[in-house]
Amino acid sequence: MIGFKIQFINLRNDLPTTILKILVISRYTNLVRHRSEAEIFIGLAKSGIDITIMTVSDSPFNNLFSIAGIKVISHHPEKRFSVRSILKIRKELRKSQYQVVHLFNSKAIPAGIIASLGLNVKIVVYRGAKGPYWHDISAYIGHFHPRVSAVICLSEYVKESILKQKVIDPKKLHVITKGIDPSWFEGVTPFFYEFQKLNSKAKIITCVAHLRPVKGVDYLIEAAGILANHKDLHFVFVGKGTNQETFRKKLSLMPNFNRLHGFGEVDDVRPHILACNIYVQPSISEGLAKSVIEAMVYSKPIIITKSGGPEEIIQNDVSGKVVPIRNAKALAKSILELLNNDIDQKRFGRAAKKNLLKNLTIEATIAKTLKVYQTILSV
Repeated sequence: MIGFKIQFINLRNDLPTTILKILVISRYTNLVRHRSEAEIFIGLAKSGIDITIMTVSDSPFNNLFSIAGIKVISHHPEKRFSVRSILKIRKELRKSQYQVVHLFNSKAIPAGIIASLGLNVKIVVYRGAKGPYWHDISAYIGHFHPRVSAVICLSEYVKESILKQKVIDPKKLHVITKGIDPSWFEGVTPFFYEFQKLNSKAKIITCVAHLRPVKGVDYLIEAAGILANHKDLHFVFVGKGTNQETFRKKLSLMPNFNRLHGFGEVDDVRPHILACNIYVQPSISEGLAKSVIEAMVYSKPIIITKSGGPEEIIQNDVSGKVVPIRNAKALAKSILELLNNDIDQKRFGRAAKKNLLKNLTIEATIAKTLKVYQTILSV
């Protein structure tokens, strides 16, 4: 089991006279992947906020939540409009008189909103990607529902995409990045690949992304082909679908297919990111990219595309390289430039981590989340 050190954040000076009572509904299924979200509520609970979390029954966070004084209800909606879940949530809302319900995903949001109808409780929802769109009917039983008091957007890019729909009151939109604590990334051993046994000089280019068109992985594969003559260069793909036969067939068409590696979805991406020489996020559209933040923690030289959120944390030729979307040649050019310049690699890595330590802290995330609660309850 992955070791954890719970961070207790002191926010007592910010607490209102009446202690807040919050119900959170989210899927906490992975200790590493969901930590930056889970720690928000661990911090709030240890600061005096009354937190209840409704999540999957086998969540690896259950014990950690209990230690922090959080009540855990073993349940999460199995589908968007589960009558069983709606009734269970409504029963809990009526019984415990919550002031705020904080909902985090496409199944929890509509179930929580419907369950709250007619009750005196504020609804906060989360949005981590571009959209939703005005023509999406389901959005009106979600982020666009009039019962929603606040939408927490992962980045300015996400906020702007919602504003463009001209459906929701701009005052409801709040930008809060999921911050981290560098100590969460200590004690990790770099992943050692089989190909490193054969080539001790191997340079590793890593991308963490589920195989969806919006992630732009095909453009990085094309870039890898452009760089096929660089015999020490290996590309590592981590994420759902990257170990499947269809993806392997795609890689096999490249001239350097034996130096292109798919590892699939893993429980802990940190060893893979720590092992890389350069981290690349080739997305076409991206709310922020958690893996970019993880690469920043390890002071890795980073290449991103002009895909939205990542541009808010990586500045071109200051803390990384920023290239156009859908441009394999630009990706290949930036990879080669970094490989040939150790000074820029170190300079970009240091600048990225400095920015992270200043602007992407879990303490700031907790404080901003509390501020949203206080704001909507004061109206």
